[in-house]
Amino acid sequence: MIGLPLTSPKRWLAAACLSLAALAAIPARADAPAKLNIAFVGDSMADGLWGAMFRRLGKDKCLAEKVKLIRKAKNGTGLTRLDQFNWVDEIGKIVEADHPDLFVGSFGINDRQGIVEKDKRAIAYPSPAFDARYQTLVVDIVRAAMAEGGSMLIVGLPIMMEEDANADALAKNKIFEAAIKESGSDKAGFAQPWTSGATPEAYKPYLPNARNAMVMVRAPDGIHFTTVGYDMVMESIYPSVLASFKARGRDLATECPSRVGVR
Repeated sequence: MIGLPLTSPKRWLAAACLSLAALAAIPARADAPAKLNIAFVGDSMADGLWGAMFRRLGKDKCLAEKVKLIRKAKNGTGLTRLDQFNWVDEIGKIVEADHPDLFVGSFGINDRQGIVEKDKRAIAYPSPAFDARYQTLVVDIVRAAMAEGGSMLIVGLPIMMEEDANADALAKNKIFEAAIKESGSDKAGFAQPWTSGATPEAYKPYLPNARNAMVMVRAPDGIHFTTVGYDMVMESIYPSVLASFKARGRDLATECPSRVGVR
């Protein structure tokens, strides 16, 4: 029987040392940063923004690898009918279950009505009492979103077609801004409303796209947007999303230089 040559202990030890040295020379790969969770909350306008961000991720592989979207908007809801649906409680449940890093919220289009509390007490709309209570509710939402260290971005309401709806949107935006200031946290932000680009601002259902073709951007109801319109709104508020994450120590603009635009 022919035996296999035996490696001497000294040679084996030297080879092992060389292998370990080679492994030590290889730089350790840093763990990839955790995905950032973005929860969209509020009414149907918020759901339209979720759709726009979903499409954005579909066009940007880098961004899709770093961001997870959580779709929690509920059509027909608002802040005034606490006897039917309470966004403060709902956001608390979302925080506990999903731990979002950022909430993006749009509220107000269903709130041109009096506030009805859980115990059925009513506050008339419009009135100073309504404005004060509404602001308190917004502050409560923001604080609920930040309860476990998350951030909150409230998106301003755009210009509306009908005069009374537009007046209400302007009043709501003032309340949103005041509530963000009252929250007293750099984790809370207000994204200025999307504009049509007109000076002064004007309701325009059609606007030119990137190819300079006129496209319909507002829905026939004079409140919502079309798919293209929501993409334009997301384009306008995306810097605020980036700023929210940068304040949390994640610079997505550097991690994923944006090449996505409205087409």
